Amino acid sequence: MHVDRTQSQWLIDKREAVAEQGMITAMHPLAALAGLEILHAGGNAVDAAVATAFAIGVVEPAMSGVGGVAAMVIYSHATGRSTVVDGSSAAPTAARGDMFELAPETTTGGMYGWRGTVGDAQNTGYRAPVVPGQPACLLYAHERYGSGRISRAQVMAPAIRLAEDGYPVDPYQAQTIAFAQRRLRAFPETLRTFFPDDGLPPVPTTSTRDADRLVQPDLARTLRALAEYGPSALYEGEIGERLVADLQAHGGVITRGDLASYAVREYSPLQTDYRGFRLLGLSPTSGSMTAFEALNILGNFDMRAMTAGTASALHLIAEALRHAFVDRFAYLADTDMEPVPVEALLSADYARAIAATIDPQRADPHTRAGDAWQFQPAFVGARRAVPASQSAGGEGCTTHINVIDSQRNMVACTSTLGELFGSAVVARGTGIVLNNGMTWFDPEPGRVNSIASRKRTLWAPTPTLVLRDGQPFLAIGAPGGRRIISALVQSLVNVLDFGLPVQAAVTAPRIHCEGPLTEVDGRTDQAVVDALAGKGHQLKLHEENSSSFRFARPGGIRVDPDTQQLTAGVHQFTPAWAMGY
Repeated sequence: MHVDRTQSQWLIDKREAVAEQGMITAMHPLAALAGLEILHAGGNAVDAAVATAFAIGVVEPAMSGVGGVAAMVIYSHATGRSTVVDGSSAAPTAARGDMFELAPETTTGGMYGWRGTVGDAQNTGYRAPVVPGQPACLLYAHERYGSGRISRAQVMAPAIRLAEDGYPVDPYQAQTIAFAQRRLRAFPETLRTFFPDDGLPPVPTTSTRDADRLVQPDLARTLRALAEYGPSALYEGEIGERLVADLQAHGGVITRGDLASYAVREYSPLQTDYRGFRLLGLSPTSGSMTAFEALNILGNFDMRAMTAGTASALHLIAEALRHAFVDRFAYLADTDMEPVPVEALLSADYARAIAATIDPQRADPHTRAGDAWQFQPAFVGARRAVPASQSAGGEGCTTHINVIDSQRNMVACTSTLGELFGSAVVARGTGIVLNNGMTWFDPEPGRVNSIASRKRTLWAPTPTLVLRDGQPFLAIGAPGGRRIISALVQSLVNVLDFGLPVQAAVTAPRIHCEGPLTEVDGRTDQAVVDALAGKGHQLKLHEENSSSFRFARPGGIRVDPDTQQLTAGVHQFTPAWAMGY
């Protein structure tokens, strides 16, 4: 690969972590340490994932927390069973298709670039949240699939300690708060929570002073109540009363009834086979659906005969992603409210039909959705044509956790607030940063993913577990909006096709393609970029850094099939960390 030695070059990477017993990856070392503390105390992978997820909501508050949503894929090695605990959410009961006044057609809003709404009300402020599902998800998983050796109080203790005692702000957190301050300053409770008394963003360690500490006493009280009373403290108790009262005082639509009726879903994972590996993911309303379709398409090409990062490999990946995303925009929505050809979109026959349309030498930037209904079992007649909900990829402000314990139980858990700091609202007296889950709906009525009362969100998390010959092999996932999907596809191809170690697999330069544009990491060799352009790709290069997140931030843990040794890799530009023993 050509290297231009006439100028400096960033060389930022992380060393792959190796462990014999258990391993955790998280987006911050303090959160990984919380999970490791639970593993050392005798907890299993679920116990550790729950502790890590509560802790990351404290130390990475822009990305996830009690006011967000979450889901996890769980695999029990002893029983060979897998399950999904889904803490995603739905639009409030009072939501309706025209609830947001549309801005002019030329405007866009939110991380997905839908048509804008007046005052950005769909994305920012008191009408943007959906009912939080994160605490219900985590505590349900702990009660049902934890080891039984770690109490609810123990599993939440690290998060409570971090909120109550505080921690020194590092450069990553400081820049995140500073970058978001235009939105945050509009809400006094949010300003009080995350900014020092002088009203300026907190500062990390410098040559002349120690870092500011972020202490969150209101959040600590909320976490203590959840530890003592369980989820009812939020969904039926005083915390929920405060949350709803603050929202409704400012025009919000979530009611006490919405909170009280919230329920975690548990179901079998979405599954597909790729190169003899069994992949376990979430639901048809998640990123797993689109990632698995793209992988099924790639399964028709001899990727193993190619080399990672070459133009020939990236071209096929881009075309497979483009087809899968166009189908996503055309078909996917709440399966309880819209007809969705789930079986067809995941079928080998449909993947072969799509693969047959892909030219290995020429891009098709204007790919159209396939006729998936013709591959749907028991299909009869026609389905109504629904305008697609296509938009921008979005950076997405999310977090991801992987855990594999000494018994080789596996968990992949993704938790999110939606956009950076969610709705930008901290509910008064609770310390809870509220999500902006309404951002996942198209604000224009009449679309497949338009807003409707109690309609489930179509979101992008793609936590994935991989089995090899029925045995634990890989736990992987990422934050990053719909870019999660392209990151997971490429990270999996890097491991399963190209045989890369996990750290190399998740940090290699990537592309993102969900429409006419093929976005390319600026670290990609210029000769490869030129070759992609020669194949007809409409390219846009991005310089990836610690704040851009243009290509998501994957992390994973691999089990060596021969030695059972654990190796882990995480995002190189942020404080993401792997920690084992």
